[in-house]
Amino acid sequence: MTILQAGVPKSGNYWLYSIIKNILASAGEEHHSYIQQHPIQEQAKNWQLSFAGQSSMDFLSIEERCYCRLSGVFREEITDIDSYIKQSSQVWTHSNLNPLAKSILPKFNKIIYIIRDPRDVAISYSKFAFTEHKLKNGSPHYEQNPETYLENRIEEMTRQWVQHVGVYLKYQTELNIYPIFYERLLHSFDSELEGLLAYLEIELSPDAIAQIKHNVAFKTMKQQSPKHLRKGSSGQWQTKLSDRQKQKVEQVAAPMLDLLGYPPTQQDLPNLSKDIDRAAWESAIAFSHRSPLDQVQRFYGFLNSQRTISAKANLAKDWSLGKIKRLVKA
Repeated sequence: MTILQAGVPKSGNYWLYSIIKNILASAGEEHHSYIQQHPIQEQAKNWQLSFAGQSSMDFLSIEERCYCRLSGVFREEITDIDSYIKQSSQVWTHSNLNPLAKSILPKFNKIIYIIRDPRDVAISYSKFAFTEHKLKNGSPHYEQNPETYLENRIEEMTRQWVQHVGVYLKYQTELNIYPIFYERLLHSFDSELEGLLAYLEIELSPDAIAQIKHNVAFKTMKQQSPKHLRKGSSGQWQTKLSDRQKQKVEQVAAPMLDLLGYPPTQQDLPNLSKDIDRAAWESAIAFSHRSPLDQVQRFYGFLNSQRTISAKANLAKDWSLGKIKRLVKA
């Protein structure tokens, strides 16, 4: 069995990976790994990455081409995707469902997509952006601290979240994608695990399920990766975000939040209806697109943001170079 798990960064991807890994091991599924057989593994196993065991995980980046990646440290083009998938039992991706991805996903036996409230995702990512590993190996962001990162980027992070989540769910039926909510895993783990096992067509004994619950409990995983896991909670946005920040999210993501059953204030669990058609997903995605007025407001907000002159100059340079690269590729 070959499984692809996808999701926006900081949506509980590491937790989901651990759950699936434990399920496959408990079921006696034979394990295969492309990266574990790669020559880079001898060096990679000694690298200080984001979390324990990351160097042995198959991470796929699907852009204009496919790449095997180890965080921001190593990237190599995959020229034979069929061979890569054949050598991998469990693959992790953060990639958008772009045209190339649409042709590759059907090659996997199972596809699982994890969803987390974008307001909590933004808070978590703003903290992650200042971890030692991310500062050393990630692209420079020129922000001063997690608070200013969140203030300056929450709208854009939410916009990216809508478009990432929306496109995957738009093709849910066509690609047989199994969506799972981070919040429901937190608060209704037993029933969510039961649904996941049914999708994977795997039956486990009560003892095996109990062992999985122990292995993937937050306390257990926190001991293994203390720098990567922070709180393992949901709904922190209700007290962490300002009214202005909450409004920014609503202005971009209100229709998508509504489709997913995310509450505007109270902490209820999200719920995905089976009756949502493709037009509804397309409408929610379109709602997040920038209008000409949004572009002007974004530029005005950038000029008046709490960034140093040097940071603004560097960001402007990076955005300009990025735009040139995109135009050249087009």
